[in-house]
Amino acid sequence: MGEQAAASPVLQAIGLARRFGGVRALEDYALALEPGERLGLIGPNGAGKTTVFNLLSGVVRPTAGRIFLRGREVGGWPSHRIARLGLARTFQNARPFAELTVEENVMAGMHARHAAPLAATLLSLPRFFATEVHIRRRAREILEVLEMTALADRRAGDLPYGQQRLVEIARAVATEPEVLLLDEPAAGMNPRETDALLATLERIHAGFGITLFVVEHDMRLVMNLCTRIQVLDRGRLIAEGPPARVQRDPRVIEAYLGSRRHAAPA
Repeated sequence: MGEQAAASPVLQAIGLARRFGGVRALEDYALALEPGERLGLIGPNGAGKTTVFNLLSGVVRPTAGRIFLRGREVGGWPSHRIARLGLARTFQNARPFAELTVEENVMAGMHARHAAPLAATLLSLPRFFATEVHIRRRAREILEVLEMTALADRRAGDLPYGQQRLVEIARAVATEPEVLLLDEPAAGMNPRETDALLATLERIHAGFGITLFVVEHDMRLVMNLCTRIQVLDRGRLIAEGPPARVQRDPRVIEAYLGSRRHAAPA
């Protein structure tokens, strides 16, 4: 029984669809994300990639289909309930708390799981201080694993854009997710920053065992990070498999290089 549970997908989607008025953004999407996997989702602009993430994370409701997280059906749940069950998500634009230090940003992520009860906080009871000590210690441990301790006391808003993205990702890791959805994490980064991002994601996977699902246009990052890739075009899944095989798929080549560019907005 235990072996069967271990082999079950940590995140699953069956027949997932989303329409915006008369526009089909996604149709009959399927996903079986295994624990510890590194999956990439690619496709031309407007293919439906961000729609997938918005559905899986509860930002929008599906028009049809079912979503399961850790075996529980979560389709239509609000984002905060899905997050509590073990799914974290980053967005295309960096969103760290600019006025806080890097360490405080990570601590903010920890508070989603480990905050002291309201009464203990308001009355400054010993439990509040003990919880804060634990959260600060754990935040330092996360920054150490991600090799970001040199940034701990820096104000997040003062950092270069690439490092702000890393702070946002570290904060998501601090929520202790089983699955981390990364929406265009390399957007706006130069090659050096992208290399640092790749190294950070590999540390997250190796150091915390978090399952990674990445939407990304940077093919070098996807091909180096992911062991399996899905390809969307015009709201439909057209290819899936190991990176080398996907790269050679004629349907993928046509989607990227062909003249068809009438996809629904993602």
